[in-house]
Amino acid sequence: AATTHAQGNGRGNAYGHVNRNVNSSAASGAAAVASEGGAIAGTGFRNFGSWLDDATLLDPGAGYVTLALSYWRTPAFSEFDFPVMDGGIGVNRRVQFGMSAPYYHAHESGAPVVRGLGDVFLTAKIQLKEPSRGGAGFAATPLVEVLSAPLPDGGGRVHWGIPVSMELQREGWRLYASTGYFSRGAIFASAAVEKAVTENAWLTGTVSQSHSMKSDELSFALGLSKNRTDVSGGVAVRIHPRAAIFGSVGRTISSEEGSAAPLMFTTGVSLSFAGK
Repeated sequence: AATTHAQGNGRGNAYGHVNRNVNSSAASGAAAVASEGGAIAGTGFRNFGSWLDDATLLDPGAGYVTLALSYWRTPAFSEFDFPVMDGGIGVNRRVQFGMSAPYYHAHESGAPVVRGLGDVFLTAKIQLKEPSRGGAGFAATPLVEVLSAPLPDGGGRVHWGIPVSMELQREGWRLYASTGYFSRGAIFASAAVEKAVTENAWLTGTVSQSHSMKSDELSFALGLSKNRTDVSGGVAVRIHPRAAIFGSVGRTISSEEGSAAPLMFTTGVSLSFAGK
């Protein structure tokens, strides 16, 4: 479980500011479409979201704190997130609470850098079935998402999601996956394979697929896909019984557009503590 905490969950950190940048970068295309066929209703952006977790819980009273930095860029802008604070604590044998909060530095070509608190996630992970070598485990993670800015389509800042995760353990490796819904209007499916290469090091490969459910005529006219697929690879190394360092690199492999990321990078350190 410590390596999962190190790898983190897949999600955007400055979603409202990102979407404003996407709209800005698409402005010339939107103007061209409007001049040819008249005004078209819509926002000109797609709403994506993803989550990745396992079905393992922290012991009651035990917890972890992760400090990370991440960088990603798209054809329209780049973003550097630091510090990214993530943590969790076991409440009882079936429930743990968690929180994630990044500080972002977003930049669009020709514009000043925008800084501030990114999307904040508050989670309650509920184990439905404990994973074991003999069978799969399952967990649900209802969450509250507080966006850094309101959605461009008029939506508010506070939203919710319900990821459901599965974990399958085998000798020397494990598989875990998540699927679910974000109230912003996105469904997703993601999966990871984790392989132990030594007693203190693990390799992880991930893939995530997100689908924007909202109908948006302007986005359709601009040719923006309703699907996005990302892949990444990472390594976690235990440097102390209660400390691990980690890093991962990835990219969007679906159609290139304003929100596609040809480069995503994350690194950090995760510290754990035992319960009473």
